[in-house]
Amino acid sequence: MTQGSYLEIKKQMDKLDPLAHPLLQWIISSNRSHIVKLPLSRQLKFMHTSHQFLLLSSPPAKEARFRTAKKLYGSTFAFHGSHIENWHSVLRNGLVNASYTKLQLHGAAYGKGIYLSPISSISFGYSGMGKGQHRMPTKDELVQRYNRMNTMPQSRPIQSRFLQSRNLNCIALCEVITSKDLQKHGNIWVCPVSDHVCTRFFFVYEDGQVGDANINTQEPKIQKEIMRVIGTQIYSS
Repeated sequence: MTQGSYLEIKKQMDKLDPLAHPLLQWIISSNRSHIVKLPLSRQLKFMHTSHQFLLLSSPPAKEARFRTAKKLYGSTFAFHGSHIENWHSVLRNGLVNASYTKLQLHGAAYGKGIYLSPISSISFGYSGMGKGQHRMPTKDELVQRYNRMNTMPQSRPIQSRFLQSRNLNCIALCEVITSKDLQKHGNIWVCPVSDHVCTRFFFVYEDGQVGDANINTQEPKIQKEIMRVIGTQIYSS
């Protein structure tokens, strides 16, 4: 952005409200996360949404601690689901252990920590998908819907909003350290150490979109696809 364009933006915002530009400055300067829309060639096809993002929400110090722990214990991938209103905090601050605090939004039946799952349907449930009009379809229905969405002609002019729906569901694909601290209760995992969980991908589903309920991040073919998409994106950012 050039100096001229920046001053023009400030001028326009000052006309709207004298606090608009200071608010924008605060939003930009206080946001530590790195989020980038993934091109189609770098997307995870099995997630059945075109709204896929690389999401690095950990500050450099936490990322460094994570990499040190990874060298010692290794890592794997798991999903984290949460309702739409919670994602502003996650996008800006990363995932934190909110169990037994005022920030806790769900029960902690399996103890204190960040709740994850290798199975997509469990995290979709936490995101609110499958409630109301979001019925979990069969795998064949998902494939048909996904193909239909990708072949649908663009009959309407493109609007400025990149998400047209107000009914959104979001989940993240996280990398988690496989140390003894990671507690596995079947397909529900609990990590009490915040430094051992880092967001890697962020997926958004609009009105009518649903994700495949049968994804298991521990399957070799899924792991291979995740690593293909990651490439050097994360560790060079």
